Amino acid sequence: MKKSYFSRAIIFALFSIGTSQAQNISKSPHFEVETRSSADQNRLPAVFKALETAYKDLKSRGLNPPAKVKVIIYPNLPEYLKTGAPFFELARANRAQNRIATQRIAALETHGSLEVTLRHELFHLAQPAHWPRWKAEGSAFVFSGASSTFQPLQGLNEIQLEGILSSPESQEMLNRAVATAVLWVKQGK
Repeated sequence: MKKSYFSRAIIFALFSIGTSQAQNISKSPHFEVETRSSADQNRLPAVFKALETAYKDLKSRGLNPPAKVKVIIYPNLPEYLKTGAPFFELARANRAQNRIATQRIAALETHGSLEVTLRHELFHLAQPAHWPRWKAEGSAFVFSGASSTFQPLQGLNEIQLEGILSSPESQEMLNRAVATAVLWVKQGK
């Protein structure tokens, strides 16, 4: 009886391992990237190239990105949403943990750009801590090389723009708020 219980326990353990999403961790001089899908694992050369290039570009602009950054590429939207990010946000930087969380690479490439998204989030880890959100978002957008077709919002003051950026009611409102921040950054406000 003990032998049969032991055998079932081993079979259950093996089945559980086989069906869970295994973490794969890859490293470069400045980055540790965790993936949980083979499709994302296959795209790691492009991920590391984008990250290391952005790192050098930040340094050349006098900004100081963290010496080591952890990037977690989530395998699906439900797992990514557990980070607290809204579904329309492709990635999120956490300055306190020197960490970037992203949706799966296919989502980044479909809804934006892998390189643009990673550059944007890495900028947030290197930006001066005292910057207001609008300046940080606008500057990250410019640094990333992203482009936008959204019209800036008119007649806002900094407090109103900060409020929209911190809690947008929709993806469109966020895009228009970011367009406003980009405009203000480019105007040197």
